[in-house]
Amino acid sequence: MEYLILGLLTLTPMTGYELQQFVRQNLSLICSHSAGSVQTALSKLEKQGFVFITEAATGKRKKIFSITDSGRTAFEAWVAQPMQADRVKNMELAHLFFLGLASPSQRIAAIQNYIEQMEQIHSILCAIRQRFDEICQAIPSDGMDWDTIFRFPGMHH
Repeated sequence: MEYLILGLLTLTPMTGYELQQFVRQNLSLICSHSAGSVQTALSKLEKQGFVFITEAATGKRKKIFSITDSGRTAFEAWVAQPMQADRVKNMELAHLFFLGLASPSQRIAAIQNYIEQMEQIHSILCAIRQRFDEICQAIPSDGMDWDTIFRFPGMHH
């Protein structure tokens, strides 16, 4: 969660609520989007000196989190590490391995349920893609290479 937050703060300063909402709307398949998990990660990042807080003068006390130089360095080191395919395991696939031991009606029900779940995930991914497209259309031309930045999460074509 910490590196995800550092990555988002690399793009733009955000409040804890904005971070939580962004994760909920766009990254909920990757990690928890609970307020507690976001706040815990922000506290840890602040203690490490990876983020700093400013308060917005909007009438309400609103904490805006920004990434520090050391936070940017830590994020850059993390994102440069090779991905570990062996860490992406799904024990639920054991059901598929042993499905032949179930009765024919149980097999059909299990497969139909799995297909329904995959269709729900597909719908979520389509909604995320639409949201990313909307975000990309709203991004100002400020000299950043947004095409490259958003190329891998599918946020830009």
